[in-house]
Parts: sequence; C-alpha cells; structure tokens
Amino acid sequence: MTQGKIADILQSRGELEEALRIRREEELPVFEQLGDVLNRAITQGKIADILQSHGDLEEALRIRREDEIPVYERLGDVRERAITQGKIADILQLRGELEEALRIRREEELPVYEQLGDVRNRAITQAKIADILRSRGELEEALRILREQMLPVCERLGDVRALLVGRANLAIALAQRGRPEDRPEIRTLLQQALTDAERLRLPEAATIRGLIAQIFGGGDDGVATS
Repeated sequence: MTQGKIADILQSRGELEEALRIRREEELPVFEQLGDVLNRAITQGKIADILQSHGDLEEALRIRREDEIPVYERLGDVRERAITQGKIADILQLRGELEEALRIRREEELPVYEQLGDVRNRAITQAKIADILRSRGELEEALRILREQMLPVCERLGDVRALLVGRANLAIALAQRGRPEDRPEIRTLLQQALTDAERLRLPEAATIRGLIAQIFGGGDDGVATS
C-alpha cells in the first residue's frame, strides 16, 4: 500500500516510468499473492491510466475490459464499474469510435450515477456526452446539455474546476456554431474560465489562452489574458 502511495506521488509529478515500474513490480505481485482481487483491479486501473497517458491505448483498453470490469461486476461494485466504463469510453473517443463511446456514457454510466444520486459524476458524464455530440456536429443538443444539465450543477456544488472546463466547452461549441451574435457570450465564458484557471494555477489556463487566441486573435473583441 505504501509503495502504491509512492507511485501516486511519482505519477502526479510526471515520473511515469518509475510509477509504472512500482505498480508492476512492487504492488501487483503482492496483491496477486494475497488473493486481493479488489486492490489488484485498482492497481491494474492505475497502470492503465499511465499506459493511456503514454498513448498505449490498446493495452489500456484491454486491461480495463479484462482485468477491471469483470472484478467489479463479480464484487457488485456498480460505482467502480461505471467509472471504469467511463474510462473505456474515453479511450474509444480518442480512437474516434464515437457511437460506442456515446452508448457507454448513456447506458452504462449515466443511469448508475442517477441511481446513486451522484450529481457531480452525473454532470461530468453529461459534459462528456455533450463533447461527443459536438464532435458529431450536433451542436444544439450539446449546447442544451451543457447549459441545462452540467453548468448549473457545477455552480451549485461550487466545483470550480469542472465549472471552468464546462464554460470553455460551451464557448467551443458556440464558436463552432459560428454565429456572430454569440461572440460576446463566448468572450465572457472564456474570461471567466481563464480567471478561475489562473487563480487556481491550473494547467487548463494555457489551453484556455490558446482558445482565446484561436477564436479572437488580436482583434478588438479579444479577451484579456493577464
């Protein structure tokens, strides 16, 4: 367990190779020896997280489908199963398999969070559904979900990080729609998101600045990027 916490720290610092070594050589064999199927599955999930960040999507997907999901199903852990299904959908979305990713989010994730009363994960899943719809050009439905299902929940919960990401995604969808009358709202959304990201010193700040430059350039209706 302590080796696992060391690996957590290394992973958060970006030292992924050493974190991966610890998980494979120090954690996993012990949980296998002890027959601790739950902690083995959790460790496999963390290995998959590292592999996914390395771009090894095939192996990450295999681990999630073969080493995690069956364990959570056997243990009746519906929350962890839903979370892992969401990570599978993340990989499928990266690979362009939008139909299956959308199905998983709507049929495997969302109903579980609704049943558990988990409003935060429900809102985040709704945002990911909106992102898929936006990628498919279904902008009006994506905008509706973000405005009605995601942002109000994040505001109510005071989840600043999720809120700023939601505002940025809403701005992207509005920009993609391409209506000149949307530009003031886009500007306000991005300014709010940037202010929060900079205040919390989040890495998303750089992404938001890039969006501002891409959408507004150096024109008079640009957004301040202090």
